[in-house]
Amino acid sequence: MKIKLPVTLYQRILSILSFLLLIGQLLCLILRWNSLPNEIPTHFGLNGQADAYGPKGSLVILPVITVLIYLLMIFVEKFPEFWNVPGHVTPQNIGWIYGNMKSMLVTLRFAVTFIFFYLNYCSVFCLDLGAWFTPVFLLLTAGPMVFFIWRAVHFNK
Repeated sequence: MKIKLPVTLYQRILSILSFLLLIGQLLCLILRWNSLPNEIPTHFGLNGQADAYGPKGSLVILPVITVLIYLLMIFVEKFPEFWNVPGHVTPQNIGWIYGNMKSMLVTLRFAVTFIFFYLNYCSVFCLDLGAWFTPVFLLLTAGPMVFFIWRAVHFNK
């Protein structure tokens, strides 16, 4: 059974912001390429400090991974009939449950795109991530999943 989900304003705004972050990441790398030092940070420790360095060519992997994750998440969003959703699905709540899960995917796509944009930005400008990065990263990735799954399980209709 094919499930057609409408796009909400929330989903549209986050999709646009995700796309802009993706383009921004690519532009940041392209525009700064010639002024990059030959050795740039390639790994950051839990404290947000760069702890490994490598050639500037290694920066290309960040946008490639971002684009692949971005496209994979869009692909998954297009086929809700294959999702295994939490909560009790009935004919009355199917639209809400699947719409909620689509919002989760869109939110996660935005979070992942933002995280990779920030990693790319810090690497391109040879900055440390900051000690706050690890907890914020965990919150941005786990938070939406916990929130939207909780909503689906506790939805009463």
